[in-house]
Amino acid sequence: MGAATVRVGLAGCGVVGGALVRLLDESADTIESRYGVRLELSRVLVRDTQRDRGLPLPSSVFTSDRNEFLSHDTDVVVEAIGGTGTASEIARTSLGKGRRFITSNKELIASEGAELALLAREKSAALDFGASVGGSAPVIALLRDLLGSSTPRSVKGILNGTSNYVLTLIERGASVADAIEKARAKGLAEQDCSRDLDGRDAAAKLAIVTWMSFGIAPSRITIPRIGITLHTPRLIDAARTLGGKVRFLGQTELVGKQDVSAFVEPVVFPEHHSFARTELEDNRIEVDLGWSAPLTVSGPGAGGAPTATALLGDILNTQPRANDRSARGTQFKCVEDNRTHRWLLANGDGWKVFAATRAELQRKIAGDAQVAVARVELPVISGEVS
Repeated sequence: MGAATVRVGLAGCGVVGGALVRLLDESADTIESRYGVRLELSRVLVRDTQRDRGLPLPSSVFTSDRNEFLSHDTDVVVEAIGGTGTASEIARTSLGKGRRFITSNKELIASEGAELALLAREKSAALDFGASVGGSAPVIALLRDLLGSSTPRSVKGILNGTSNYVLTLIERGASVADAIEKARAKGLAEQDCSRDLDGRDAAAKLAIVTWMSFGIAPSRITIPRIGITLHTPRLIDAARTLGGKVRFLGQTELVGKQDVSAFVEPVVFPEHHSFARTELEDNRIEVDLGWSAPLTVSGPGAGGAPTATALLGDILNTQPRANDRSARGTQFKCVEDNRTHRWLLANGDGWKVFAATRAELQRKIAGDAQVAVARVELPVISGEVS
């Protein structure tokens, strides 16, 4: 018997979409022999159908007509456009027709994931978004397929490969501007990479991770952010003096029986810590279940190829997915973190480590454009101030 044909519609053919097209072409024989299917790109939605993308596809599969794309007879729709406008329409139309919808769009899932999951259930469709978090680090698969009814104590990780690449290069002596330019040259950063550096990208991913871990709809999760700025090199120098390294972390953890707090911020870890040793564009996510060691996934988290690989994994995984934990067991809610933490503050006058709640910290640094701040996960330091 010949291989079954799965017709795929691809919305978007930029860095990620183009990488997926090349990956499908390069892997066609392996996919057919291993999975018994032939993946056929039957329609590709783009803005400009005349542009030469250098991809192994006939011009006839390209269309700029959204309605024609959505009405075309496909089995799977893959969205790699980004944003929430057009992507939301494509998602809702595809799911409404009972199709499988696969996306790498963390903004879409962070803002509308719970609604899309409900629509998928109502229409006997399928929603997969494993590529939206972690790139090649399969954190969504870990949370969805391995946790069962267990609830983590915390989920934390380096969720943005671009910012980690920039921090690593600053550690190695580059300026912020030079580090960003090198990230762009390597295809790890857009021209406007502010979402990577100010934490919005990591916050969207953390909202999805929190939904998968605790069942709170991502649109209902509040995530305070402290970003990377032009003054972060001062922070990195101060952390080095203390024997630590700065990493840009997203974290959600239990702070009460039914309460969780989430935040995205620079954190100073000891040099030997697993997060401190995660460098360049790699992501690392740790899920603490109270065992002797956390469940961990890691791998490149930025660039077209890792995301395309994750998209292909979702296409090939045909098992039903339980993407919504909101109906299971305890109903959690997201609350403000009122605990006291230790902080490293660096500015033109030097640096200091002190203890404060997040609210106290914000009052302390309000209006100071020259300051850089990170939460401290180091042993007690001589001379700390309160």
